[in-house]
Amino acid sequence: MKIKFDFVSNSSSTSFVYISDEELSEEAFFKAVGVDKNGPVGDLFCQMYHEINHAIYCSGDLVTTKEAVDRLVDTHSFTPDVIEKMKDAIEQGKKVVTSTLNSDGALAESFLCMAIFEIESEDFYINAYDNGW
Repeated sequence: MKIKFDFVSNSSSTSFVYISDEELSEEAFFKAVGVDKNGPVGDLFCQMYHEINHAIYCSGDLVTTKEAVDRLVDTHSFTPDVIEKMKDAIEQGKKVVTSTLNSDGALAESFLCMAIFEIESEDFYINAYDNGW
């Protein structure tokens, strides 16, 4: 029998891509997810917005070329459709940012790591299908 005495982690992380012409606004986020900011889950979604926004603008990686998107295939589990969407966005001059969320973070960030999700609106696109425990 082997016994492990050092740190053991059950944490997960979720890689995601953000595509848009502009910065993610709280108003656009709430509209896209269909949640009333003043409703019963408004506070949780407000925290989720802040976690996603922080991940995009503080630790995100701007992807500016189609070649850079191709290199993501080896390091992320983005679907072929998402890879094409990223390439099309770059061609259209949109901002494409990849980042991660981690379950070791705040409650809202942990919650976002528990399931895959996709948000598509007229203002932005987020795909977080690259989820691993």
